[in-house]
Amino acid sequence: MRISQFFAIFTAALLVSCRSIEPTIPDTVINGLPLPVQKSSSLSLPIELDLIPYLRDVEGSLDKTIRGKEDNCSGVSYSYRFERNPIKFDGKGQQLTYEVTGKYALNLIYCAECTYLFNDNGNCIVPKIYASCGVKEPMRRVKVAYATKVDVTPDFKLKAQTDLTSFETTDPCEITVFNYNATNKLRKEVTEVLKDLEEEIDNSIGEVDIRSQIQEVWDMVASPQSLGSYGFLLIQPREVSLSSITFDDKKAKLQLSLLFQPIVTTTDPGKNTPPLPQLSEFKRGNGFEVNLDIKAGYDSLTTILSKEIAGKSVEVKNNMVIFDSIRIESAAGNKLNIRVNFSGKKKGTLFLVGTPTFDVENQVISFPDLEFDIKTKNALLKSAEWIFSSRITDLFRQQANFDLKPQLMRLKEDLNKEINREIAEKIFLNGKIDAMSVEGIYPSGNTLIIRASAVGNLSLKM
Repeated sequence: MRISQFFAIFTAALLVSCRSIEPTIPDTVINGLPLPVQKSSSLSLPIELDLIPYLRDVEGSLDKTIRGKEDNCSGVSYSYRFERNPIKFDGKGQQLTYEVTGKYALNLIYCAECTYLFNDNGNCIVPKIYASCGVKEPMRRVKVAYATKVDVTPDFKLKAQTDLTSFETTDPCEITVFNYNATNKLRKEVTEVLKDLEEEIDNSIGEVDIRSQIQEVWDMVASPQSLGSYGFLLIQPREVSLSSITFDDKKAKLQLSLLFQPIVTTTDPGKNTPPLPQLSEFKRGNGFEVNLDIKAGYDSLTTILSKEIAGKSVEVKNNMVIFDSIRIESAAGNKLNIRVNFSGKKKGTLFLVGTPTFDVENQVISFPDLEFDIKTKNALLKSAEWIFSSRITDLFRQQANFDLKPQLMRLKEDLNKEINREIAEKIFLNGKIDAMSVEGIYPSGNTLIIRASAVGNLSLKM
């Protein structure tokens, strides 16, 4: 053999032995695996509404003095003045009650006989008799009570029905000189006037702007919520309903029921708030049960896997293989593609594929069938068959186990902080997530869908 031929063969062999291994990237065609339909989530949110500002408006809109009179040619003519004190509001059960105390003065004129001979209004032809109650003496006292039932209409308006429940005269007004009980007359007249007052009260309550407050809550719920490093939460509300209103002193309480289909995504979805729908039929519940789809890139799993394997080495047939970097890249069907950059006697890239399997009881993701991708196998058989070893796949199967419990615990703690805050001016959200768990995982292209559930309680104070 010529020396030149020897060097040519030696150089070719040396080049082959040093050539890096770069197999073709595995296919990422999705096999169209169906994702199970996400169950609707439900939220039962107790709402407490402070009525004091609204009741103050009602109080300010009502007259404090009521006057009336009736002129008759014969019989009794009268005029009265009723002065009310501030309204005392109270709420219990499904009724808002309020009490009005006041005092009145009454002037009476009695004509025994009248003639219409000279004018249409008539003239009294006998001396008139004058009498009064509460005039030039302490005014007579009276107490009036109302009860109001309030409902919410499908378009979020308050509908009130107010009724006069009692009218008590502490100091009766009986005119003995012409045997006349003015108390009954006063009750009738003032009651008629106060009937108009009922309508004013109903109108004032009807003007309470509950829709804008519910709209504010809806916009908050429907808008993407930042979860910091976890991405964005989209609650995606579908239906909303409200219970009947109950009262506790000066607080109105009702329950908001919400149906929604939440997801968590690592990419900013932008703001696209759906319009507030009309109220649905109320569905009573307790706390919340959330079925949440978390659409995550593979970066978080890559980070965990890199911590476990990057920098480690394994000896295969007296040759060291050092794993420099690991990255989960995509999915092919129900398998994930894992890129491994390695060095040592040889250097290059390997691709492993495996089916993520989820242990619901222990909340652990593993890859029990992890193996070399077919294209990587072909590349290794051609250039470095010795690397094609079960020691490498065994190491990855052992280390590629993801215990989700610590992450779920951190996520629960972060979310509990987020949901206990003032979400808008004078609107406070309070709550607690009692438990979180993952129900299943579904590879999808460049996204891993993690279906999780959470249970807990929320309340809203306005």
